[in-house]
Amino acid sequence: MRVLEPAAGDGAFIRRLAEHSISTRVESVLAIELLTLEAAKCRAAVADAPFEGQVVVGSAIPWAVGSTEFFDVAVGNPPFVRYQFVRDEDRISIQRLADRLGISLAGVANLWIPILLGALSRLRPGGVLAFIIPTECFTGISAGAVRQWLSCQVEHLRVDLFPPGSFPNVLQEVMVLSGMRRQVDGMYQPSLRVHQHEAERGARAWSYPIQSETGNWTRYLLTPMQLDALHEAAALPVVKRLNEVAKFEVATVTGANEYFCIDRRTARNYGLDQWTVPLLPKIRHARGLRYRKEDHQETLDSGAKGMLLHFSMELPAPFDFKLSRLYLELGRHEGLPDRYKCRIREPWYRIPFVRPERLMLSKRSHRFPRVVLNEAGVFTTDTIYRGRLMAPHQEREADFTAGFHNSLTLLTAELEGRSFGGGVLELVPSEISRLSVPFIHGFGAQLKHLDGLSRSSGNLDGSENLIDETDGLILCADTGVSPRLMDDLRDARSVLLRRRLDRN
Repeated sequence: MRVLEPAAGDGAFIRRLAEHSISTRVESVLAIELLTLEAAKCRAAVADAPFEGQVVVGSAIPWAVGSTEFFDVAVGNPPFVRYQFVRDEDRISIQRLADRLGISLAGVANLWIPILLGALSRLRPGGVLAFIIPTECFTGISAGAVRQWLSCQVEHLRVDLFPPGSFPNVLQEVMVLSGMRRQVDGMYQPSLRVHQHEAERGARAWSYPIQSETGNWTRYLLTPMQLDALHEAAALPVVKRLNEVAKFEVATVTGANEYFCIDRRTARNYGLDQWTVPLLPKIRHARGLRYRKEDHQETLDSGAKGMLLHFSMELPAPFDFKLSRLYLELGRHEGLPDRYKCRIREPWYRIPFVRPERLMLSKRSHRFPRVVLNEAGVFTTDTIYRGRLMAPHQEREADFTAGFHNSLTLLTAELEGRSFGGGVLELVPSEISRLSVPFIHGFGAQLKHLDGLSRSSGNLDGSENLIDETDGLILCADTGVSPRLMDDLRDARSVLLRRRLDRN
């Protein structure tokens, strides 16, 4: 066997391979390592091994672009480096690699993606792979190129998952990806086998055909029984795809929220009151499911930045007043006119007017996203989406808000969204549009009760009381949701929620 290891580090895999009985089948190893000091350690590991080997000092990406070699095995643990820290020469090579493979790597957010794809492209048909990669491969938008390539080019595709914390020195949740490069072209139904390793229950395994229309692979983390429950619930007449009933959009993009969102004291000190509109600064300031004028008064009284600067053309010019001119000069001193969103505006301080809507939805959340009814008519920035019901359903905002925080909808939020450092869940508008929501006539009658429960729960985003109560009320309504089905939905959401939160 000819073995390829990109980003070989200090040669840890090579040392272990040399000790293993399979080493007698290894003809040679080609190891690639960017760092000179690590490459020297790797070269020492090759020298001690019972097989031939070569260590190339350099980046694995330009190597993959220019190589014509093929290998029987590709293994490794590519570096997890965010794109903003990638060298310029690697960025150029990434585009060349994309051209060579006939795929798009636009928007790739991490270096492990092109390193992995470059290595896999040098596998011969029938060659095998085994890599340690982040579990963001299941969900990340930029990892879509990897998922697409794997589903087209790899058979016997398998992932091994381990409890978060299994590898204490690894800062991200990781999995082992393995498989074999396809040997025959033509029609092929890709599939994925998942092995879940758990300390309490040992290993469990299940398989799924990979559906080409599925953007991410998070649903494959669920057992077949849990996924069946999701399909059963989504098929109920009372359950709608969110984009059938509502539309959520990005709200006001200021380019500098810390400057354009101000508190009452700043407004007073710089004479800015005539250029302000009411703002919900963070979703945590909405304690309930209804954000009323008295709630906004509490937000302002707390000293939060509950005012948004809006220097409208219809209002007096702020440069004509001494105090407001001083505030604008402060912005100039901080370099705001040169920021991207500011410098494309004329003048830089006039943010686009984006009117508020009746619904608000958190962009990022801890345990679950929250929908709040905007009774105070406040504005939001890009940290909170603004939403409205579609024409046939207008005036049913209370039905929508009261029914949103249930196990089915929040399960689909886990499936569609993505998680970041600390287990934060983020949803973009296209992902929100795919959520499944029970839209029950008359359910808005429960909004007052659920609003009070949310306010009394204390930890807001961290409390499950709201979800449990909403689930119970849905069971009591004529929806077709059975207790057994609701339990399965809760279990499925719990699996994904626990994995996400345990990454912290």
